[in-house]
Amino acid sequence: MSNEARLHRQHQRWWRRTLRSVGLAVGISMVLLTGMAMFFGDRFIFFPSRANEEWDRARRLTGAEEVTFAAADGAQLVSWYLRATSARATVLFFHGNAGNLSHRTDILQTLAGLDADVFIVGYHGYGKSAGEPSEAGLYLDADAAYAYLTEQRGVSPSRLVIFGESLGGGPAIDLASRQPCAGLIVQSAFTSISDMASHTLPFFPTGWLIQSKFDNLAKIPRIGIPKLFFATRTDEVVPYRQTRRLFDAAGEPKTWVEFDGCGHNDLFWKKRREWAAAVRKFLDDVAPQR
Repeated sequence: MSNEARLHRQHQRWWRRTLRSVGLAVGISMVLLTGMAMFFGDRFIFFPSRANEEWDRARRLTGAEEVTFAAADGAQLVSWYLRATSARATVLFFHGNAGNLSHRTDILQTLAGLDADVFIVGYHGYGKSAGEPSEAGLYLDADAAYAYLTEQRGVSPSRLVIFGESLGGGPAIDLASRQPCAGLIVQSAFTSISDMASHTLPFFPTGWLIQSKFDNLAKIPRIGIPKLFFATRTDEVVPYRQTRRLFDAAGEPKTWVEFDGCGHNDLFWKKRREWAAAVRKFLDDVAPQR
């Protein structure tokens, strides 16, 4: 065998070994990442915190009443009811994926200052509520909260405004697509968990590995009541374009309000005056003072 042929054969063997090694490494990485996604699942979505010493201080600061009611699966949900001095509506508020009720005192007080009672829902596994958070759990939370307000508190659906912030857009949109209400407010919500997963890890197919769907884009066209959408162009968590897609897919009547120079978590803080003015106008339209 000539030296040239020998070198060619050695070169082929080297490439085969290299490709096998690369293939093995890629295969192991895929298995590990798949296993992590399947094992952790909703741990990538929900970041609850339990009630601590700040809980009661924050509740007293807002003057909220702590109420407990049961979801359909039996989990006891601890939520807050904040009364306005002169209420023309009730806002059913679904917060984002982190923290608990005690971290939303300013937004609760601002809403109450707009002449609306506010009911903020304690999700499964958040604050003092029992259970573990999940997509199905949040839908149960929404149904239980709606039933509590309309059946036990006597709130008329014609005076009920549903508000979903970030992850809270999921249960808010789902509930508004199934139950009568006066209006829906959506702030910095995503189109679906699959789209969020693709945005976060664009080169890995995590979307189909995570059980939660939160397919807000499929549900928003079903909602015929007035809708108000908030978004910031500089959102570093939920892409601006996803919230805009929700708005574009929604039917009339709908209102779009966007901000700049603020992020996902400080939109309310930096734009409180403009935010409150937009909410007030929306409430004036859907639940005017009697």
